Amino acid sequence: MKTILAVLILSVLSFGQTTTTQDADALEAQYKTCAKHSIPADKCTPEIYQQLKAKDNAPLDPKTATVLRAVKEYQSRLKNPDSMQLRTAYLTDEGAVCLEIGAQNGTGGISVARVVYITPEWKGAKRLREHWLDEGGFGGSGSASLQRDNGSGLVVDRWPGNCQKMKAFSGGGGDMKPGTDVTDKVNQALKRLTQ
Repeated sequence: MKTILAVLILSVLSFGQTTTTQDADALEAQYKTCAKHSIPADKCTPEIYQQLKAKDNAPLDPKTATVLRAVKEYQSRLKNPDSMQLRTAYLTDEGAVCLEIGAQNGTGGISVARVVYITPEWKGAKRLREHWLDEGGFGGSGSASLQRDNGSGLVVDRWPGNCQKMKAFSGGGGDMKPGTDVTDKVNQALKRLTQ
């Protein structure tokens, strides 16, 4: 009888400790989520936490998802994928993913490239669909040399004509073509993937 009573008391005590641990874990998750969204701890109510959690777990809109896939593919091709810094992510209405990405180069410095991925939904020439316009391919290495020579600070710039309207006399890029800037959304999605 004493043994059963001892087991029962230990069970009740361990249940109380488990509940406390779960509550502490839940509070820690709540405060981490609020801190990530710059919400002070004293303002981080359970209702606000649930809203932020739902926002963080919401599916990406189709444009952001398209650009994120392209970013992840490009990142996998870098010498040091962890060094990638996404500066601009833009999807034109024509279906071109325009990326400005900084990443570690072979000498340990950071090189910046403006590359373009042509999506399957591209409204231009069908032969370009699902292709990268970057350091390789037609004019790729020549384009990179030209960028170094003109002092633009870019390793390669494939935006003019694809992401930017062409300037009449200079041949360089002008204003961005109509589309959607998804830089912040893609950076947030990349951050969630690494947490």
